[in-house]
Amino acid sequence: MVSRDMMGVYIPMLHNQFKETINRLVGKIDLTTSQMHVLFYLKSRGDEEVIQKDIEEKFNLSNPTVTGIIKRLEAKEFVVRTVSSKDARSKSIHLTEKSIAASEEMKNALKEANKKLLEGLTEEELDIMEGCFKKMLHNLDGGCHHRHAHHE
Repeated sequence: MVSRDMMGVYIPMLHNQFKETINRLVGKIDLTTSQMHVLFYLKSRGDEEVIQKDIEEKFNLSNPTVTGIIKRLEAKEFVVRTVSSKDARSKSIHLTEKSIAASEEMKNALKEANKKLLEGLTEEELDIMEGCFKKMLHNLDGGCHHRHAHHE
């Protein structure tokens, strides 16, 4: 049992294990969790044009971090970049057939990882846990509500 004043250590531990589980499940399509998040985001935007800045703002990530993710996705042929129609200095990012085909597998991997995560928990425990997570998020929020919007 972790002492009460150290309970926060469970958060990174859970996060890392969960990411590892997902990475294992999508290993065969060679994607990391952060690359998956970007692909899901692009998919959710449909036909709207998306430029790198949109991704940086959505996930609260630095320019070099997003550049790295996009470069790797491009190398694996999951995205293509074209000159933006809004701003010639920017590139817009588009999904390829390959990533559209892989999105079903990514969804299944997430479902599978969630199932594994919640194994053996009762409905009552899940309700309590959800309430606790919401309270904890609220406690840490400290009035900067716009930060959480990035992770929903």
